[in-house]
Amino acid sequence: MAVGGVGRGGGKGRAGGAKGAASAGPMGGATFGAKVDKAESLVGPSGLVGSSNVQGPQAADPVAAQAKAIARQLKNGGFKNKEEATKALVAEVLKEKLRMKSASLTHKIADALQDDPRLNQVLERLWSKAE
Repeated sequence: MAVGGVGRGGGKGRAGGAKGAASAGPMGGATFGAKVDKAESLVGPSGLVGSSNVQGPQAADPVAAQAKAIARQLKNGGFKNKEEATKALVAEVLKEKLRMKSASLTHKIADALQDDPRLNQVLERLWSKAE
């Protein structure tokens, strides 16, 4: 019988320890620490990847960016009134978040937003923030 034993995969005469290649890391590739350092250099002070602020502050989510665009259009006369702008915003939220398009649901939600004093105040703040 061999000293290493049958089916143990070791060489003859070795006493335990790691068997196989001598290096612990991947052969010929970048080490984990280097990969972390490389990724860390992409992250800016805000924690966002690639935050170079070349174009100014960007909205974190497409619905917020679209809300700002709708507010800008309202200010520039793209919509006849705030009700139309609200319906466009609700339609955008339904499209982005729920992947659906329903004119009747959009109308009902827009009416509910405008009827609730607290939510109407939020809408007014949004419309006033147009650049």
